[in-house]
Amino acid sequence: MVGVQIMNELTAVLISIFATFIGAFGSLYLKMGSATLHRNLFLIVKNKKLLFGILLFVLASIFYIWALKYGRLSLLYPISSLTYVWVCFLSLKFLGEKMNYYKWLGIVFIIVGVLLITR
Repeated sequence: MVGVQIMNELTAVLISIFATFIGAFGSLYLKMGSATLHRNLFLIVKNKKLLFGILLFVLASIFYIWALKYGRLSLLYPISSLTYVWVCFLSLKFLGEKMNYYKWLGIVFIIVGVLLITR
């Protein structure tokens, strides 16, 4: 029974990490879609990048809820901070944003914090 519980928590952690990755791509697409944002509701509905970003956020939420079924909230919620890490990397690659020393240090702290919480 203990082995099943450990496997369930590991599964929940992996699903939660996957959800953070999907959510980060959701943020990326919301950013890209916001470039052509208009007040006209019809044009917003036709904004494919914006809609795809929303879809990715919904999908990430579904995966996160699924992870909550198998894991403890006190373990899984801090893992959601990995979204910040993925967003920084995606912003570098796809948006050409710059990283400074403090951002890199923050990423290290987030990763170390998640590792400490999941131990």
